[in-house]
Amino acid sequence: MKKIIFIISLIYVGQLNAECSDLDSLECVYWGEYCEWNEDTDQCQEIGGGGDVVYGPYDVFSISQSDGMRDGPLYLDATLYYPDSAETPLTSVILGPGWGGDGASLSDWAYFFASYGFIATTIDYNDPINESHQQRAEAMLDLVITVKLENSRADSPVLGLIDTNKFALAGYSISGGVTQIAATMDSTLDAVIALNPTIIIEDCEGCSDFEYCICLLPDHLDHTVPTLIIAGENEIDELPDYDGLLGGDQYDNTPETTIKMLYEIQDGGHSSAVLPFVGFIQGKTLEWLKYHLLGDADVCNSLLEVPDDASQFLTTLECVISLDFDINGDGSVDSFDLVTLVSLVINGNTMDDNSDLNDDDISNIFDILILSDYLNG
Repeated sequence: MKKIIFIISLIYVGQLNAECSDLDSLECVYWGEYCEWNEDTDQCQEIGGGGDVVYGPYDVFSISQSDGMRDGPLYLDATLYYPDSAETPLTSVILGPGWGGDGASLSDWAYFFASYGFIATTIDYNDPINESHQQRAEAMLDLVITVKLENSRADSPVLGLIDTNKFALAGYSISGGVTQIAATMDSTLDAVIALNPTIIIEDCEGCSDFEYCICLLPDHLDHTVPTLIIAGENEIDELPDYDGLLGGDQYDNTPETTIKMLYEIQDGGHSSAVLPFVGFIQGKTLEWLKYHLLGDADVCNSLLEVPDDASQFLTTLECVISLDFDINGDGSVDSFDLVTLVSLVINGNTMDDNSDLNDDDISNIFDILILSDYLNG
């Protein structure tokens, strides 16, 4: 296993655990993949003129294990980020770091998701160096249990605010691959997000022809959990020993019957999705959670839009028109349904039809507004 340890160590060395603005000029050049030196301000900045994270409308607070959260046996520590005064119940995402990293390295992602109304919890693994994918997957699922218990812990700031049935997993590098392993273990997960994922699976039966019995086969990723993979076009140049084990390979080996999406960043390396500084990354990940955790069908078409910086964009996702709004029963939803609904409401003829769109047992102006908003997108 010496070769594998060496490979993983390269991944850890290639991970930036700081803001670009914290770097001096030499460090900025070293991290030139996503940082650049601004001669006018004499400061290092994210590529693109600042690359600021566009945060959501909610203030964000956090608690850690020392504040009374359950001490899960399969992980070392956790920090839960939650939005202030967001619409409840709150859905959740668990965030896993790269090899050798701690939960703090994903704090930017956690803050970002929490600012849009999600609970986002980072994990510290018991042994971030030596634990296998399987062990890390079990740890992430153990943390799901902890977050659920926060819904009933008396002193929790999110007491009674959590949707205990809606969870996603997200991870960078090794944890990106871990989210897929966890999906094979727990089909109740609602979504996974794999950021620059790598994966190592030892299978001396299926991978007997490969060195160290390591390969990736469809059987290894046989699950139904919707999966978003964000990868870099040039990752294979940095990690040649991971040939067949990177993001695109994971997409290919995830079942076609599973909702999946591959967004490959043009010229991107292994750190291209480690931080939420790129606008398209922010949009795709946020929409993925909105669609699969909140059931927000309005973002589906946006999810299918190909980012300008994509070298490859593949998906099995299909946006289906909701026929709940097909008032006249013609198999489509359009302005004729709005005319029909207005007529039904005006004439009071709303019995035995599907015009009660908000399920309040009456058809009125509020149902008209719902359909109008839907048609206006």
